[in-house]
Amino acid sequence: MRVLIACIIALTLAGCAKPLPPQVLTKTELHVILPERNMFYCQNVRRFPNSETLTDVEVAKLLVELHSKNTECQKNMNSIYKFLSEAKKQTENTNGKEKSN
Repeated sequence: MRVLIACIIALTLAGCAKPLPPQVLTKTELHVILPERNMFYCQNVRRFPNSETLTDVEVAKLLVELHSKNTECQKNMNSIYKFLSEAKKQTENTNGKEKSN
């Protein structure tokens, strides 16, 4: 008899329990975003002067031109690396959150 009363009380209390909150389903979509096309471009010297007739001034101008183009190319490569590193971090963070849920 006591068992029956305990079961009735338990069922009555279970019927008064709060309903579970609604479940929210989310779908994560990852998209690959590529850097701008011009970031992959590195200028080069189209035509080198004749090495047999080069003057000191022409050599200096050529070195300055090569240095400036190399600097621009290095900046572009650093920007691409930074962009891709940040995208990798965000993707890893997103994937980590999905796995923990």
